[in-house]
Amino acid sequence: MSDSVPAIAALVREQLEEPPGEITADSSLENDLRMNSAQVIDLLSQVEDHFGCTIEDEDLGNIHRIGDLAIIVERDGAT
Repeated sequence: MSDSVPAIAALVREQLEEPPGEITADSSLENDLRMNSAQVIDLLSQVEDHFGCTIEDEDLGNIHRIGDLAIIVERDGAT
């Protein structure tokens, strides 16, 4: 999981006007990063484009942290 976390964190930093100091696998999209639902959807799209993976509809309810996205990216072998 650690290979994709820095790249996902970079995507988050690009998207947020005031990104937090440190983004880790445990960073919560909603609570720690204060992303709203539109920002999360945009991030998911960016992750798909960047890594060439597909985030399936059944995965959407399980994405709460940066690490959750990293698991999906690595599961699809897109690191």
